Order: sequence, then C-alpha cells, then structure tokens
Amino acid sequence: MVFYYDFYREKPFTEGDLETIETKMHEIIDRGDPFEREVWARDEAISHYQKIKEPFKVELIEAIPDDESISFYRQGNFLDLCRGPHAPSTKHVGHAFKLMSVAGAYWRGDSSNPMLQRIYGTAWPDEKKLKAYLNMLEEAEKRDHRRLGRELDLFHMQEEAVGSIFWHPRGWSLYREIEAHVRRRLEDGNYKEVKTPQLIDRSLWEASGHWDKFRENMFTADSEDDRTLALKPMNCPGHVQIYKQGLKSYRDLPIRMAEFGSCHRNEPSGALHGIMRVRAFTQDDAHIFCSEDQITSESIIFCDLLRKIYKDFGFEDVRVKFSDRPGVRAGDDETWDRAEEALKNACEAAGLETTLNPGEGAFYGPKLEFVLRDAIGRDWQCGTLQVDFCIA
Repeated sequence: MVFYYDFYREKPFTEGDLETIETKMHEIIDRGDPFEREVWARDEAISHYQKIKEPFKVELIEAIPDDESISFYRQGNFLDLCRGPHAPSTKHVGHAFKLMSVAGAYWRGDSSNPMLQRIYGTAWPDEKKLKAYLNMLEEAEKRDHRRLGRELDLFHMQEEAVGSIFWHPRGWSLYREIEAHVRRRLEDGNYKEVKTPQLIDRSLWEASGHWDKFRENMFTADSEDDRTLALKPMNCPGHVQIYKQGLKSYRDLPIRMAEFGSCHRNEPSGALHGIMRVRAFTQDDAHIFCSEDQITSESIIFCDLLRKIYKDFGFEDVRVKFSDRPGVRAGDDETWDRAEEALKNACEAAGLETTLNPGEGAFYGPKLEFVLRDAIGRDWQCGTLQVDFCIA
C-alpha cells in the first residue's frame, strides 16, 4: 500500500529528512498511543483551523456536506481532520513500512494553487512483504528506462522541453523499427493510414466535447486573426473529419483508419515519468467506423490483432479491464447503455475475461483497457478499445 501526507512549509524537506521522520514514527508506534475520535460542530472546526492558520483544512471542512459529521482523530498531542475509522492505537499499525520519497503536489491538483510537499511511504502487513516490495523496486531500478536511455545513448530529456524527448540516433533507430513493425501489422489488418493536423481551431474541440471536458489538459494559443487554436491531445476528432468527407454508404463499412499521430497533453509536472508519461508523444491510434451490428465482429478482429502485436514483443500475460461510464461524460444515459451493452457482448463473443474498472471510461464512451505485466511483475495499462456513439 502507498500512503502520503502533504505539508505546506517554507523550508523544503530533503531525502535526508525521511530517515529522521521514519525513526520518530517507529517511536510513536512503540508508545501505543490510542486513536481517539471526536466530532466537532462545523463553526468550531473552522474557527480552530483559522486560529492556527491552516486555510487548507478550512477549505476541506467547508466542502463537507451539511448532513455529514465533521470528525477528528487525536493521537497524543496531534489532532487531525479525518473521516476514519482508525485502528485502536498506534501499536496496531506495525513496523512494516518505509518512507520512500518527497515530491511536489499542487493543492487539490490545480496548478493555480500553492505547491505542497508530499511525503510518500509504503506500508505492508508484515516485514516479509515489505522486503519483497523493496527488492522489486531495486530490480526495477536496474531496469529503469531513464537510466538505460542515458547509458545506451538512446535519448535524453531536459528542463527546456519538460515532458518531451530528444531522441538520439540509436534510440530513434529502435523507435522506427518498432513503428515499422506495427505499421506492417496494421496494413495486414486492412487499416488505411492517415495524417491529421496538430494545431486545430477550438471550434472543432467544442463540437467534439473536448473543449468542455478536456481543456485543462490542452495546450492553446491565440492567433493574430483572433482565433484560439489548440494542439491536439488525441486523434479522434481529426479522423471523424476525414470520414465526413464525401458520401458514405453502409456498403463502405467498416472503414479502418490508423495514424501515428503527434499529440500533446498538458500533464502536471509531478505526473511526468521519463518517456512513460510525457507531454509530447506519438499515439498509434486507429478508429473503426462501422454499423452497430458490426461492433462485435470488429471488436473480435481488433482484440486478436492487438494480442498478436503484444505477443510479437514478448508480452503474453495480458489482462483486460472493462471501464464503464465516468461521472463527467458526453451523451445521455440511453446512449451509454447501448455502448456498454455492445462492448460487453463483444467481450463475450471474443472470449475475453474482464474485470470491472468502474467509472474509468473515456468521457465519450466505455472502453477495454489492456494491461501488460513486465519482467518483474509490474502492471502497465497500454492499449484500449473504446466504443463511441457520441463524438461522430
């Protein structure tokens, strides 16, 4: 289990502070301080945090619905706002934990808010499981792609282009080989490759729903002719525009369209991770325009293609998650009912075993998420299959 706590202080924590804090945590656990629950009136709670100058806690309390109690937990001299429940005492927490790192985190994940310092830790039921986890991290460090990229002269990243990659000749050669293999697989699957613009007027993003649902993750700029343009965060609206050109008959379906599209997303700096989570990336994307009664057959064909590509690269341990409707979404419930039912039927027909990933669908449709397991047992969410009855 990963845990963290956020701090707002003038002097930043360093990695060296973690050992001191961890030692103190072990002392508190050995003391066996009881956790005592208290329920306060809203005004009393707000007044308390205003007096000790903790505006973030005041904001949290003000956001608690009126019909919910405002609970605190006291442990020794420490009092904190918390829903609970807690263990009876600190002795029940155990010593199988370790503080791991310090990172920056914007208050409530909003870059317009103050930057907090976040201390991360990990906790396990016993020392054996903690040791196994730390050993896995050690093995992961040996395989860290950022280290390999530097040592093998494949790529580098720098502050002047945060979240973007400088590919060196060796790395770019590998990249092109991988892209060429995927392209051959797509051609064998009767996909037609296209290329769409990177910079597109906001009117198209408004029509697709991205401006309303995804704008905070988009890079935008105003042009001299008073137009607002945005770098595309994904390829789908562009593919829809190609599909709309000219008359189409049901006899033309399915139309399989693919693109190695250059996309940009304004990811928070704290979420970036080497070449795994970036702001500028190539999305090897495909869209299948088909009739509703072709969804099942096209899904089966696609899943077969995707699993073949994964197998080509040595990934045979593939799990599938079914992500249904999120809270913020386009379209009405009836449309979502149809989309989710179509995808469920496709899974059954393809013989796919799935686990439910509630509320994690795209804003325009449910999706299947294909999760790969690497050499040291870590899971990575990679390809997706999405059903969209909204954008087109």
